[in-house]
Amino acid sequence: MKQAIVLWAFLVSFVTAGKHLNANGPFGKRHKDDDELIRRECKRPPGEASSSRIIVVASLNVSSTIYSSNELITITWSSPLTTCHDDYIGIYFAEIPITSACSYFDNEVVNNTQSSTSWRMINLRCPLEFRYFSREYNCSGNYSIIARSPVIQPRNYNEPTQIHLAYGDRADQMFVSYVTNSSQCIPQCQYGLIPSVLNFRQNGTTTTYTASDMCEGKANKWGPRTFIDPGYMHTILLEDLRPSTTYYYRVGSDEHGWSSIYSFTNRPANENETVYMIAYGDMGLAPYAPGSKFTTGRVTARVTSFNITCLLHIGDISYARGFGAQWDAFMTQIEPIAARIPYMVAIGNHEYDHVLGGDKDPSGAPGPGGFRPEWGNYAYDSGGECAVPMIHRFHSPSNGNSLFWYSFDVGPVHIIYYSTEHDFRHTSPQYAWLEQDLRSVDRSRTPWIIVGSHRPMYASETDEPYDFTKIILQLSLESLFYKYHVDVNLFAHKHSYERTCPMFQQKCVSDGITHVLIGMAGQDIDSGQYSGAAWSIYHDQEYGYSQLWANRTYLYFSYYHNSDDMIADQFTLEK
Repeated sequence: MKQAIVLWAFLVSFVTAGKHLNANGPFGKRHKDDDELIRRECKRPPGEASSSRIIVVASLNVSSTIYSSNELITITWSSPLTTCHDDYIGIYFAEIPITSACSYFDNEVVNNTQSSTSWRMINLRCPLEFRYFSREYNCSGNYSIIARSPVIQPRNYNEPTQIHLAYGDRADQMFVSYVTNSSQCIPQCQYGLIPSVLNFRQNGTTTTYTASDMCEGKANKWGPRTFIDPGYMHTILLEDLRPSTTYYYRVGSDEHGWSSIYSFTNRPANENETVYMIAYGDMGLAPYAPGSKFTTGRVTARVTSFNITCLLHIGDISYARGFGAQWDAFMTQIEPIAARIPYMVAIGNHEYDHVLGGDKDPSGAPGPGGFRPEWGNYAYDSGGECAVPMIHRFHSPSNGNSLFWYSFDVGPVHIIYYSTEHDFRHTSPQYAWLEQDLRSVDRSRTPWIIVGSHRPMYASETDEPYDFTKIILQLSLESLFYKYHVDVNLFAHKHSYERTCPMFQQKCVSDGITHVLIGMAGQDIDSGQYSGAAWSIYHDQEYGYSQLWANRTYLYFSYYHNSDDMIADQFTLEK
């Protein structure tokens, strides 16, 4: 039996590790089957056509040679340059030799009737160049460069980008974070109660990371589709903020320039107030994650139109997996949301799971690969990042173990994030912390408890009939959650939505825990069958997001489909 479990775990790990390969790049280009020859060319062994020869090079015209983050650049050329079905335009570091056809950040296949294309830019803090490649020898040979653009550069290398918020230890605190190309100036946040008078100013701190800080694999290697310089991450802690008060702010410095002015409303200190939260998992970067663009758009519209208090992203954040530019693109993608409401993240397998390099693991987990029990399907899903980009980019209260497990209050709700990528069994430090945190909750102040982690405790999809992680989660944590009257358990990992009845140990009970699978935010949606479990009240396999509101008496949960932004499922809990 033990050997069977080990074999099963190995097979599942192998499948899981290959599920989300970065076929797409950070510039929003959807890659189709026509890209297969390009990808195959770039996977050939060294010396077997990994570079192109130089021929006469024409010019690509660009609408601008300077840009800011999120601006469009249009590339035009005389059509047709060639007639191969797999011609492509790629975007490159300007310093990359033009013989290195495959060393692009991202690429787009073009056809022989096409004479233009547009690219939405992200500020990678370096000179870039567009290049057009086509195959030699009647479209069967190596790629050779046909045309190239002028060098394009950021309008401001130190443009404040990737702006996002997070809660601090106290209700009167807020972390404000952003990225630039320099650490030479003290990062600052100017803020105030009206946008025209930002009369408060707070300084911050700066950090960064490099390839050697991470655990293994792609994350340790420099290159356009592996590690790139991430810039400098600046963070300012605002304090003495009034509860339920709107503040306007901008970040940057006089020397390097300032961001646009954003606003946020601080969380309420009074448990009698109503709070509104968005929640999802497994979003990733559009279009690599097919539903991500629409989720981002729907949630941005909701955040800018309604008084949303914060957002809960329950693991599998960017799916960068060692592809550094994906982090820049994802953080740019969520900025319209995260610059306005706290973006509270939990750890997933695609941020953390690794096999080697445990001495660099920022969670402090023992062993070369952290928590890797033989019954689990813990693989190489972070591409060797082992959460290093996560802990440099995001922030959380300090009452647990960094981003790996922590808790915070939002009005009448106490939220606990725990990690299913770390040991959660009875003898683990995480279990001891969880029990202590649950024991300390004052239910007169926060009558609701929501716990969140990445992997599901309950799910009735039948794609993994022997999901031992799910079983061990039930054996290890379900009784603890039931003892302390946890109301809702949120999780993701599976790319679908499912809600249970209030339940305990496989049975619906009046005082049970409602489990909600919310992994439908962006990644390839599931298509498997369901077991028909009696405790499964609703499930579907559609892209969407969830929203909950709570006051002292009611907790109301809604699940929205991206396709029409209409409610597909909802439930109400009452105290």
